[in-house]
This record gives sequence, structure tokens and C-alpha cells, in this order.
Amino acid sequence: MEVVANAQRARSFGELASGWPLLAALLAALVCAAPALAVLFGALDADAAGDGAGNLLRDSVIGTVTLTLVAGAIATVLGAAAAWLVTLCAFPGRALFEWLLVLPLAAPVYVLAYAYGAITGPGGPVPIGLSGLAGAGFVYVVGLYPYIYLSTRAAFVSQNVCALEAARALGAGPWRTFATVAAPLAWPGVAAGGALAAMEIAADYGAAAYFGASTITTGVFRAWFSRGEPQLAMQLASLLLIGALVFLWLERAARGRRGFAGGSARWRALKPIRLSPLAGLGATAFCATLALLGALIPIAWLLRLASYRAFADFATLGEPLVRSLVIAGVGAALTLAVSAVIALAARRLAGRIGLFAAAIGYAAPGAVTALGALTVFALLREAGVVGGISGAAAITMLFWVYASRFAAAGAQPIEAGLTRVTRNMADVGRTLGAGALRRAWRIELPIAAPAAVAGALIVFVEILKELPATLVLRPFDFETLATRAHAYASDERLVQAAAPSLMITLAGLIPVILLSRRLTRSRAGERE
Repeated sequence: MEVVANAQRARSFGELASGWPLLAALLAALVCAAPALAVLFGALDADAAGDGAGNLLRDSVIGTVTLTLVAGAIATVLGAAAAWLVTLCAFPGRALFEWLLVLPLAAPVYVLAYAYGAITGPGGPVPIGLSGLAGAGFVYVVGLYPYIYLSTRAAFVSQNVCALEAARALGAGPWRTFATVAAPLAWPGVAAGGALAAMEIAADYGAAAYFGASTITTGVFRAWFSRGEPQLAMQLASLLLIGALVFLWLERAARGRRGFAGGSARWRALKPIRLSPLAGLGATAFCATLALLGALIPIAWLLRLASYRAFADFATLGEPLVRSLVIAGVGAALTLAVSAVIALAARRLAGRIGLFAAAIGYAAPGAVTALGALTVFALLREAGVVGGISGAAAITMLFWVYASRFAAAGAQPIEAGLTRVTRNMADVGRTLGAGALRRAWRIELPIAAPAAVAGALIVFVEILKELPATLVLRPFDFETLATRAHAYASDERLVQAAAPSLMITLAGLIPVILLSRRLTRSRAGERE
């Protein structure tokens, strides 16, 4: 028996470490990590920057660090507090706020920036003149708190109720229970959401450029297009990439191997804490303010701006709309193929390489990934492998950047769906003589298909909203909804920018609502 067991283990390890899983993992790693690595190596080989580079570098770093720390911290506090109230407290309007608080995710932050630029600019109802770091920081807070809200709420939903019930039995009030019990238990979710929001702030270009804030991302564009110094752009991009990787590492370190166990093996629904009338009104006002500032007010104002032209601008957006849908559809299909390979290979030992590379690609901002793709293309052109940058080459690089950036977002739901594939299913397929590739095609992927559809929807919307990489790599006179909205807003034509901004936002509403419904139905106590 021991000889047979050893032989089975040896055969299993041979399948894990060789064959298509290893090849697939290496190819996925190359697709996802090559642009980021090209930026790092290019920055090391770059010549010294010209005059004035020090000032640009200093201002860009200070702006990015300030926005990331201040806006990220405020968004984290607001998102965690909202998650606590909605998940474990009873107050007027709680059921409505469960999904209203997620709505800001449907609109990219640059769309919120355009809306608030119109609201606070000349002729707007609140002429306070949002600009610079303050304007960008405000938009980041109201637009990105849902990242913390969702991840923290998921952590609250999955908590065992024993510790919370014990705190309440000992006389702890709602806020003391939150501060001493619930928040520490939910810390991994808070850290994950905060790190994601910080990376989004550091990577954003549209809102920072619109408000005139000096950040590393805007510095990359300024160095490249305004100053004509690609070497300086490469150095700035490498700083941004290193910062994103540091945030990713800090988030993983903050979570570590934390795990918490309650005193009961059975999950039960915790009776919501019923707030006092005054506290309940305060909770309602708090959640309503977040929902209004993050989604309802800017979307309503964009609708008002679009109505000025009787929605005539929608008729002129046919070509950008079609291009956006085609690019997002094809890009999502290609990205999902890479994501599926990563998720399937991750079930085997060698596939962890692909997961690590996908994390690097997802951490790299769009401008950095685009610059890395151009660097790789330049190297291939110097080697005589390719010619000049044609329209087809630009679109190909754009699809490559999308796959590199969003493969991790697609792989996560597929990997979760693959957990339904039991060991017995794989053993039956192996007994019938099916190899690893055939088992993946006939057994594993069909079972994970619903999760793959969710992943495809997420990637589709992400590509539809993506701005900096599309600005860099799109062919000449190739407009999408995102680039058209950015062009209008850059020219202060906010009325015209309203229509494409609304289209992007409406496209993002469907996955956001589905995500909120799924999270609501996963509350503890519904599982027996």
C-alpha cells in the first residue's frame, strides 16, 4: 500500500510540475508581468533627465503621497463605518442603503470629477471652485469609499456572531462593540479595501489631470508628451509601479495568516443593534450623505447637463459607443481566456507563478502598463521583429495591456467557481483516461461557467472605463467613450462631456447592482 501511495504522489507531483500547467503558467506570467518588468528595467537604463526634472519629480511624488495618505485614510474610515452600520445596525433606510452605497463604483472617478467641476465651477449651484489636490482628494473620497465598504462589509458578513453577542451581553454599546470587537475581526477586509483604494488613487489620471493636481501619473504624461523626455517618464512610471507593489505587499502583510474562530460551529444571524432614535437619524444622514455625494448628485447633474442639448449629443456618440463596446467585448474575451488559464493552472503547483504575475499586472497602473508595452515594442522593433506602430499594432498592444491589467480581476471569480470541482470529479476524469487539458475543458470550466460570466462582466466594465492606457495606445483619431469624455472635459466643454460620461456610468450599474445583491444574500444566518 505504501508503494502504491508513493507512486500516486509521484505521478500527481509530475502532473503538477510539468506539462500544460507549467507552460500555461509561464505564458500567463509573461502576458501579465512583462509590461511592468519592462518599465523597471527601462528606468534602470534610462539616461539622466533634463533640467527641471527634479521639480517635476518632487511635486509629483508629494502630490501622490498626500492624496494617497489623506484621501485614502478618510475613505477607509467612511467606508468601514458605513459597512458597520448597514451590516449590523438597524436604522431607517438601512435596506435601501445596502445598494445605494455601492453606486459610486459604477462611475469612474474622472466622471465624478467632470460632474463636480460643473457643479462647483462658474455658473454652478455651488461656486466654491474645486481644484488641485483638494478637488481630486474630495472626488477620491466620495468615489472610492465603496472599495472599503464592500470588502469590510464582506468581512462583517462572514464573522461568527459569538464574539459580538458576548460583547453585547457584557454591556458594550454599538460603537464600543465596533471599536473593540467587530473592527479588529474585520481588519483583513479593511486592509484589503484600503490598499485597493490607495492603488486606485495613485493610478488615476483623469480626475487628477482635470483638477490640475500634480501626481506621478500626470507627471508621466507631462514628461512624455509636454517635455518630450521619455526617460523621465520611465523613471516616474517605475516609482509609481514600485509604490503600487509596496501597497500590495503591505495589504498582504496586514492580512497575514489571520484567522478568527468563534465559539460555535453554526452560523447564526445576529440580531441587528437597534440604534436610538437620534443615533438612527444620524446613521441615516451619514449614509445618505455618502450616497448623495458619491453617486446621486453627480449623476443627476450629468443628466441635467445632457438635457440642455435635448440629448442630441447621444446621437453623435454612435461611433465611439460602438468602438467602446467592441474593444471592451474583445478585450474582455481575451482577458478572460488568460484569466481562465491562470485560475486553472493555480489549482496545480506550477500555476502559482501565473497568480503572482497577475497580481503584479493588476497593481501596475494603466499608464505604467502602456509605457511598458511600448518599451517592449521598441525592443522588438530594434531587433527587426516588427515594423512601425500601425493601427493594428496599437490595438494589439491595447488588448495586451487590458489582459495584463485585468487578468487578476477575471481570475478571482473563476478561481472561486473552480472550488466547486471536487477531488472526486477530478479522480473520475483521470480514471477514465482524460488528461489535464481535457478535464479542464470538459469538467472544470463548465462547472465554473457562472463565475466566469461574472468575471467577464467585471472585466468588460473595467475596460470600458479605462482611460490612461487607452489615451496612450489608441490609434490616431480612434475615440472611445472614455477618451471622448476626457477630451470634452479638458476643453471645459462639460455639457458635451455629460453624454459619454453617463453612458459609461450606466454600463457600470448592472455589475454593481448584481454585486450588491450577491453580498446581501450571503449574510451569515442564511447558510444552514
